[in-house]
Amino acid sequence: MNHPDSSSIFDLKLGDFLERLGSSDPTPGGGAAAAVVGALGAALIEMTANLTVGRPRLADVQDQAHSIVQRAAELRARLQKLGDADAEAFDQVTAAYRLPRADDDQKAARARAIQSALRLAADVPLETARISASVVALAEEAAPVLNRAVISDVLVGALVARAALNSAALNVEINLGSMTDSSTIEHYSAELTRARQGVDERIERTLAAGRSRFPGQ
Repeated sequence: MNHPDSSSIFDLKLGDFLERLGSSDPTPGGGAAAAVVGALGAALIEMTANLTVGRPRLADVQDQAHSIVQRAAELRARLQKLGDADAEAFDQVTAAYRLPRADDDQKAARARAIQSALRLAADVPLETARISASVVALAEEAAPVLNRAVISDVLVGALVARAALNSAALNVEINLGSMTDSSTIEHYSAELTRARQGVDERIERTLAAGRSRFPGQ
């Protein structure tokens, strides 16, 4: 670890993170991995924009490139926080399931704690899905204008951001399966549908715009 006193997964060396991910420890797990992948997508777009800033031959898109740098960095930072929050949310679910249930009062308290923890455990990946969708939207804006020499990185960023969205959605869905309130389940399902809306179409437009700028095209 670069910072042994830190609990952030983003302070781990990549190899150490992968070792932890592959260990028997349930955290970090799929939700954290989804956030990491989304952050990678944002970082790739940010890099391409940084490789556009200051290029005289790209003077006409400098304002847009600066804006993309800033927005990509903000999305990346939000996803990094969610990567750590996911592990914390999972720990709360685990703690709730471990509460005593010796009598009816304890059973009721445990059931309430579990449902509350499940909502938190769904909130985090839902936000990861939403932000990952924003990364895809940013890639669509970036593909036609940023430095064409590295435009494939924007396309990779878009694809991994969609993977992050879909992966985060699975982590919402598995928590919905343990929820008992139908209105809560409907709410999360609707929010997931909203996050996914139009993403595949954005990806196709982004790929088309980026590939049209490949050498030889």
